[in-house]
Amino acid sequence: MAKRLYYRIKEVADRVGEDASTIRYWEVEFPHIAPSTTPNGTRQYTEKDIQRIMAVQHLLREKKLTISGARAELKSHQNKVELRSNTLTRLRLIHSRLLDLRRSLDEPTRFN
Repeated sequence: MAKRLYYRIKEVADRVGEDASTIRYWEVEFPHIAPSTTPNGTRQYTEKDIQRIMAVQHLLREKKLTISGARAELKSHQNKVELRSNTLTRLRLIHSRLLDLRRSLDEPTRFN
């Protein structure tokens, strides 16, 4: 069975075991939960949106964090991911420069 691109709020609510009103409230409290909407205002959730909702649910229901505590936890996690991404970008740049240097050293020098 192929996965769909978008799900309605009722489908998401059934899938994660929360009321649709709870999910709408979490959208207000957690800006990273931002489903797209159709011109008539119907929310369209992607798999990524659903994963974010499940992460919030885990923090609130299982870890028993407050809304502000869950926000801080998510922000901390996001900062770690951004830091890793920036580090990888810098390492790739260094790697590229080292390869260029190696190629220039391997080239025979021409003396006139």
